[in-house]
Amino acid sequence: MAGGSVSNLPWPVELKVNGNAMIKTSRMKMNWLTMAAAAAMIGTPALAQPSGNNEREFPGQLDSKSPRDDGSPYQVRTMSLEAGKRYAFSAASEDFDPKMRLSFADDNDEEIAKDDDSGEGTNAYIEFTPARSGTYRVRVSAVGENKGAYVVKVRDLLPLPPLLRPNPTGSSTLVFKQYAGALTQTDAEINGRHVDDYVFHFEGGKQVLISMDHEDDDLDPLLQVYPADKRQGSDPIAGDDDNGGKMNAFLVFIPEESGDYIVRASGSTGDRSTGRYQLRVGQQP
Repeated sequence: MAGGSVSNLPWPVELKVNGNAMIKTSRMKMNWLTMAAAAAMIGTPALAQPSGNNEREFPGQLDSKSPRDDGSPYQVRTMSLEAGKRYAFSAASEDFDPKMRLSFADDNDEEIAKDDDSGEGTNAYIEFTPARSGTYRVRVSAVGENKGAYVVKVRDLLPLPPLLRPNPTGSSTLVFKQYAGALTQTDAEINGRHVDDYVFHFEGGKQVLISMDHEDDDLDPLLQVYPADKRQGSDPIAGDDDNGGKMNAFLVFIPEESGDYIVRASGSTGDRSTGRYQLRVGQQP
């Protein structure tokens, strides 16, 4: 249409594509087509792009025009979520370390969930079940002042499985024997720790459970297990420091062979700590 205008054209007009007649149109239709073409040239907001597996992608960009919070650029997206439905949100970027924050889209903007590095690498990941249906805000920000491209993905998750009430196929009774002990300044010292060594006979292939609970706050228990003939100058075959909760020790191991084993009770720090403790030992029948 170079060199003329819509108003100067003879009507009706025959539109051609690559020299081939496509359609004849009137002045009114031509005006509508002109406006449609102009509208197509105007950028539209990025919409979610389906990516399979019931997953939607929301690409974005943090740049110099992005709002900032404590110096970190961020961008907010809103989306509708259904109450009781499970969703997985992820924010990934190759340009910066992303953080993600979820809130309900109201004036309070109260934080519901947030994450930094639960996804792959330094990416953010959140699993979330809304308590009410409505519009929610997903805010992506950068750790520090870095900027660049990112992608938010939202995936629908299956409902949690129903609770199972299984019927046992059998039962067994595990009997623990309890021993009262105390680490004192007169006990032998190994690697800066006072130790008590107990000898037990364990059957090979059967699970052994051992716990050591401190009775004095100054003692942080440490459990170690050795073959009876290798208790000095060798690595333990099992050990634990804090799996019993409140600094207590708890370990589970299965001896490969039947025989005598040393259960070593000591403090976990090399400061020759002392104190009273309870030792419990049991093996699968």
